Amino acid sequence: MSTTATYTCAVAATPEETLAEEARRRTKAGATAIAAGMLTLAGSGLLLAASSDFPSAGLVEALRARLGEGPASGPGLLARKVFFYDDHAALSIASHLVPAFAVALVGVALTFLYRSTKARNPQMNMIAVTAAIAGALLVVIPALVAIVSLTLDAHAFANAGDQSEGAARDLLDSPLRSAATDLGVLGTASIGLGFVLTTLNAMRVGLLTRFMGVLGIIVGLLFLVPLEGQLPFVKVFWLLALGALFLGRWPGGLPPAWVTGEAQPWPTQQEIREQRTARQAERGGGGLEDNVRRPRRGRAEPPETPAPEPPRSKPHPSSKKKRRKRR
Repeated sequence: MSTTATYTCAVAATPEETLAEEARRRTKAGATAIAAGMLTLAGSGLLLAASSDFPSAGLVEALRARLGEGPASGPGLLARKVFFYDDHAALSIASHLVPAFAVALVGVALTFLYRSTKARNPQMNMIAVTAAIAGALLVVIPALVAIVSLTLDAHAFANAGDQSEGAARDLLDSPLRSAATDLGVLGTASIGLGFVLTTLNAMRVGLLTRFMGVLGIIVGLLFLVPLEGQLPFVKVFWLLALGALFLGRWPGGLPPAWVTGEAQPWPTQQEIREQRTARQAERGGGGLEDNVRRPRRGRAEPPETPAPEPPRSKPHPSSKKKRRKRR
């Protein structure tokens, strides 16, 4: 039996089976999404802490370092970078592995969301979940290999006799770590693709609100093009909100698709306008005579009284005198 068929059989067939399966996995999925958000925030903080003390230099010294020329006295720029990795090994390892593990947990949370979406839309293909799982693996494994290799090589460099700029450059430009970095970039792009496809389909079947669906697509694009810099607050917010949704702690109640076990697509703008018009017609009765003001119950309408006529003004006495003089 193929992998696709095996996975299709694992998805529940009836709404009751879907709800029972989700109830068994809901707590773990919610905790995973919340942990992914917290680790994403922690990883950004570790990257900022590591980059703040990372050795830097001016343009001239950087060019000399790339050419393999060291300063007149003391270690060069590249050598100082290698010494930094050796002196701050724990910080370097944490700043590389924590964000990678956060991405892996994102893949697990997306897998739960995919399974719930697949149960409500059997026609959904496996591209989304394949991209999410492959992206998580391509991020975690290369990051682990790269940071362990860098830590061991930096420690060997610190204890070696040759600490020149050329030796430091060869260490930092290791083909193994270059390949690991390329695989990590590919994995990040893959999980971003899985993010976009999963949230889009989950919104279509009604598992995510329009706000969460659109924001999830934006978060997926941020994996592809990291525009947030070192503070991914949008990613953290979305993952924490997803965890609250999985745990049933959604403000205003869960979307209907989570309760019925079936697809409950959100109405279109045209359908919303038609429903609003129908509700207004039901409240007003739907006739033209309803536009006329109706008397309130329990109160008699006051009788209509004609407006009072203005009093006739009497001529002023002085006007009679003027008439007599004219005569």
